[in-house]
Amino acid sequence: MSTGPSDSEIISLVLKGDHNVYATLVDRYKSYVFTLTLRFTKNREDAEEVSQDIFIKAYRSLADFKGTAKFSTWLYTIVNTTCITFL
Repeated sequence: MSTGPSDSEIISLVLKGDHNVYATLVDRYKSYVFTLTLRFTKNREDAEEVSQDIFIKAYRSLADFKGTAKFSTWLYTIVNTTCITFL
């Protein structure tokens, strides 16, 4: 069972102005994002840089997250697009 607030609850808090809670989402998904970006880039340093870009893009686009899919699915779309652009 997951501990702490749900992804939707965190997103709601961020959108209401509690920007520091976004770190919870980053902690929750940093391994997932890094693993995916490493598969694309095949280079650890590039994967780290692209991962940071992905979390910045996700933060800036949180208002566009509709909640019709899981946050991880939405985040994967950002990972995929960002990695393709990087390559």
